[in-house]
Amino acid sequence: ELFLTDSPASGELLTGIQPDNSQTIQEWLNFPYQQDEKYPEQLIHKTAGGIYVRSKSESLIALLLHMHGIPFRYECELQLGEIAVYPDFTIMHPKTEKIYYWEHFGLMDFPSYRKNVFSKLQLYTAHNIIPSIQLITTYETSEHPFDSAYAEQLIHYYFGD
Repeated sequence: ELFLTDSPASGELLTGIQPDNSQTIQEWLNFPYQQDEKYPEQLIHKTAGGIYVRSKSESLIALLLHMHGIPFRYECELQLGEIAVYPDFTIMHPKTEKIYYWEHFGLMDFPSYRKNVFSKLQLYTAHNIIPSIQLITTYETSEHPFDSAYAEQLIHYYFGD
């Protein structure tokens, strides 16, 4: 279980989103949640908010969400029927308090990875979590690296400013 306030950087992480956010958001941010426990050795990129993520691209997404005061959880368990998945980011809209998910698929060059991506997207849609509605997706390949400017556009589109 992870408590946001367990992190020594929690004060920094919460800066900018505490004052005008609702009690619901604060409770959500501070409530413990089950994180993905598989491959902890891959959590090597420390974010500005003090959490560890699996890739530089996820680190950039976390930084952009943090900079825009968008409350999120990293790899928070989501039960879809009998299957537990761990979206990269579970996000609470700072105004509407609706939940969104953001999956970054960073290894699209690899056929086995792509197959897993498409299976995961099928699972999401089977449970009415629809890409471009409440599921934000970003992709990259070796020829098309992560575009942080595009990610920022997505944040403006979904969460305004």
